[in-house]
Amino acid sequence: MFGFERSLKSYLKIALVSAALIFVYYVYAYHIPHPRDEFRDETRYIIVKRGESLSVIASHLGQLGAISSKTDFILFGKILGKASGMKSGRYALKPSYSMAKIMGIITRGEAAPFNVAIPEGYTLAEIGRLLEYSVGLDLEGFKISVADPDLLDSLEIEGENLEGYLAPSTYNFFYEESAERVVRKMAEYFFASLPDSFEMKANRLGLTFHEAVTLASLIEEEAMIDAERPVIAAVFLNRLKKRMRLECDPTVIYAMGGLSRPLLKNDLKFPSPYNTYQIYGLPPGPISCPGIASLSSAVNPTDDGYLFFVARGDGTHEFSYTLKDHVNATNRIKRTRNAG
Repeated sequence: MFGFERSLKSYLKIALVSAALIFVYYVYAYHIPHPRDEFRDETRYIIVKRGESLSVIASHLGQLGAISSKTDFILFGKILGKASGMKSGRYALKPSYSMAKIMGIITRGEAAPFNVAIPEGYTLAEIGRLLEYSVGLDLEGFKISVADPDLLDSLEIEGENLEGYLAPSTYNFFYEESAERVVRKMAEYFFASLPDSFEMKANRLGLTFHEAVTLASLIEEEAMIDAERPVIAAVFLNRLKKRMRLECDPTVIYAMGGLSRPLLKNDLKFPSPYNTYQIYGLPPGPISCPGIASLSSAVNPTDDGYLFFVARGDGTHEFSYTLKDHVNATNRIKRTRNAG
C-alpha cells in the first residue's frame, strides 16, 4: 500500500511538473514576444520565398530581430507540424508578435501587399522589370500574359499586346502574385479610368479607339507639362490631316528597343513600322502606357493650327505654324543652349 501511494505521488509530481513546463512553454510561445533590441518599436517586413525551409525562414526572422532564438522557432514549428506549411509572401511583423503569431500569419498566408507606383509613359518592358524587382513577379509569365490572345479579345484590343493598355497608377500587389492577375487588374483599371466619352470623341476626330490610345502614347512621351498636351495633340492631328509624317522622336527610340544615348540623325532612318520619320500616319500601336492627361488630350485637342514644335530644354516647347518659323525657332534654341 505504501509503495502504491509513493508511486502515485511520484506520478502526480511528474504530471504537475510536466503540466507546468507545458504551461510555461505555452505562455513563452503564444503570449510573450521575443524581438531583439534592434527590432525597435516599428513594423518590419519579411519576404518568404516559395519553397523556403523552416530553418531558412527562422534565420531571416533572426536577422530581422523578430525572434531571439532560431532554434526555438524551428522546434515550435516542428511540434505544431508546420515545418512544410509556410506560404510565400511579404509579411508585416510587429514587436508585439509572439512566435505563435508569426508562425500563424505565415502558415495562413496573411501577406501584406506592396504599394507599387507604375509611372506614366512606361513601356511594357519597363513595367515588367519594375514588377519583377519590386514584387518578385514572374517576368516570363508577364510577357506571356500581356500578349495573351484570349485576354486581348476579351478586352477588344486591336494590338498584338497590351502596350498602352496597362493604366499607370499605384496598385496593391502581393509578392509573387500571379502575372495573369496583375496584368488583368491593370488592364481592367485602364478601361475603368478612361476619360468620359473617350471613344466617341476619338471617332469624331476620325480616329479609332486604338488610334486614339496610340496618339495619347505619343503625347505622353513628348509632353512634360499638362498645359501643352492638348497643343501637342493638335500638332499631330493637324499633320495627320495634311498627310505629313509625324516625325516623333520617341517612336524611333521605341522602334530601336530603347536607347541609353541621345538620338542621332542616322537613327531617323531606322526601318520600322513604328518609325514615324519613315512612315505616314500613326504607328501600329502605342509606344508606352499613357496617363489620363494624355488620353484626355488626345481626344480634346486645342483649335491651334500649329504643325511643328521643338523642345526648349526646360520642359516646355515652342510651337510654329510654318517650317520656316520652326527652323528659326530650332536654331534660336540651339544658339541659346550653346551660349548657356
